Amino acid sequence: MKITVWARGKWRKVTFSVSDELWERIEEVSRKWGFKPEEAVRIILLGGYLDEEADEREIERLGREIGELEGRLYKLEGKWSPLKFRSYYSALDNQNLAITLSGLTAENRRLRRVLNLPERDFSRAEELIHYYMALGDRGFKGETGTGGKRGEDGR
Repeated sequence: MKITVWARGKWRKVTFSVSDELWERIEEVSRKWGFKPEEAVRIILLGGYLDEEADEREIERLGREIGELEGRLYKLEGKWSPLKFRSYYSALDNQNLAITLSGLTAENRRLRRVLNLPERDFSRAEELIHYYMALGDRGFKGETGTGGKRGEDGR
């Protein structure tokens, strides 16, 4: 048997299946104690017996509490949304700067080869490039710039 429970004043509903054996047991117990089967299911779902007046007051109190929490949530979202927007564009700026840095290090290497100057260590710049291009992930292992080698993990 399927039981459908509707939220009061809401469009939401919850449907769950109850085996025939369990439904027969609920009917048997409800007859024994003088309840309707619907009331027995309500008692089971609420975890105890509540009279209608207490239930309505509790629902109203919970509704007010939910309204207050929703108000706090909207205020927090109002503060969080601009931060998220700024951090997204900061990350894009950092990626653009990492691309520029990658191009400049490749150009510096090429010019040093052409001018027969000793090579420089760009490992710190490469770490920054990997960090900002992969947003904190390790990114590619090996050389940076054009023709970089992929690492063992395939990234």
